[in-house]
Amino acid sequence: MALLIWEELVAVALVGTQRQTWRPKPLDNQLGELLNRLDTADVEGNLLSIAGAIALYQQAGKLIPIDKQRSLKSCDVDDLPECSRLAGQHLGIMLAGEYSELLPEWLALAAESGKRVPSKYLPELLKLGLLKSSLREAILPVLGKRGYWLAAQNPEWSYVGSENTEKVWETGSLDARKIFLKKLRKEDPNAALSKLQESWKKERAEERASLLQVLETGLSMNDEPFLESALDDKRKQVRDIAANLLSKLPSRLCQRMKERVKLLLAFKNDRVEVTLPNDCTQEMIRDGIDQSKYSSALGEKASLLLQMLSFVPPSFWCNSWDATPQQIIQAVEGSEWEKMLLEGFATAAVKSEDIAWAEILLTVCDRFSQSSLANGGQLIENLLKLIPQNRANALILQTLLQWPNQPLNSQHPAFLLLVHSRRSWDVAVSDVVLSSIRGYIEANNQMQWGVRVAWKNFARYLHFSVLDEAVEGLTGVLVEGSSWRDFVDEFLGIMKFRFEFIQALGGEK
Repeated sequence: MALLIWEELVAVALVGTQRQTWRPKPLDNQLGELLNRLDTADVEGNLLSIAGAIALYQQAGKLIPIDKQRSLKSCDVDDLPECSRLAGQHLGIMLAGEYSELLPEWLALAAESGKRVPSKYLPELLKLGLLKSSLREAILPVLGKRGYWLAAQNPEWSYVGSENTEKVWETGSLDARKIFLKKLRKEDPNAALSKLQESWKKERAEERASLLQVLETGLSMNDEPFLESALDDKRKQVRDIAANLLSKLPSRLCQRMKERVKLLLAFKNDRVEVTLPNDCTQEMIRDGIDQSKYSSALGEKASLLLQMLSFVPPSFWCNSWDATPQQIIQAVEGSEWEKMLLEGFATAAVKSEDIAWAEILLTVCDRFSQSSLANGGQLIENLLKLIPQNRANALILQTLLQWPNQPLNSQHPAFLLLVHSRRSWDVAVSDVVLSSIRGYIEANNQMQWGVRVAWKNFARYLHFSVLDEAVEGLTGVLVEGSSWRDFVDEFLGIMKFRFEFIQALGGEK
């Protein structure tokens, strides 16, 4: 009723009290008693008094607002001990942008030691994971329960998911579901495959592509039938991912590629003869051959052959031609198709995880480093990752010692191996690299920007035990006004910082 009186009052106020006489309807409540006591002789004053009385009445009649925000469940007790204060300080420095290239190693060491990050750094670390998806897998193990709790309060951090795995798979974000599926693939590959198969038809096209890629973890022939069926998916990205995964298995797809390519390559008189394919058939397209992947340096048909060759495990050629990897590499040397063949062999060696071929190909990686269709640097990096760390170190050391007097710049045969190495070097390699850098500076060689960038990166992989030698050796060769001083300070700064956080996280002494 008060609302009706208010609406009438507004109408009178708009028309004016001189043009319309108005009295409110009598009310049988406290508001009515108050209005009856007002002075009706003063028309304008009476109108304002009624308005004020109704406003106060409505305000007094409001209920206390109810806080509809959900109450937050308190965080569980953390299941991991927090890292040391010093290790936390190192993390804070990297999150602030200094030495940030070392963060992946810090996260890996913290996870290995069973530590979580200090709570005050959780927001910054979660934010960084949002910006850099490549760090997410390394971030999750060091969050602790408090990190998972905090991530659940912010939808932007949904990539973390929750510890309720079934709920993540059913309702989580795509990133969280990928992380869950990858974790399950590590624990039970077949269970993860079954989950993906069950939800496959309900997934959107872009989700199918992202989730299918997760099958690379724990990939086996049990996945082959499902991946073969995915070659008929409507979305090209899904088909490409399926073909790439099948190329890493002894699959029907690889067998079809062998049948095609064996007609195009022949081993005669210690040479590899090449016949280019005539065209690209629909069957080849279904199996992952992409006509748009074209290299002007090779031409259309050679580009097709390169793609086909990358699906054939290089051991197939050893068996077919009764030749060793070394003999086949020698047989393509000097051929007009040398670069194409080496790139194809290298790509196939990575896919089939052929360590013997990887080692041989790394000795001639300068001959395919500027690859036609692949990223040559990434190809070399993948070959190095494939072989055991001690054998990678032995290969690098052997190459360094073969050219002891050559400056360690882009012309050195070991330079490509060092630049694309992503694992710590042993003491022997570290000593030779450090000695080469010291000799280069001592000879007052001109600073090359590309060399400086590469050497700065080397500081991330040198063995921690050569730190004292590095400080003494590099500072000792600097002369007054040397243009190398800033570089040496930066180089040693990286080494010292890395050594400190390795010790703080309980690493090697």
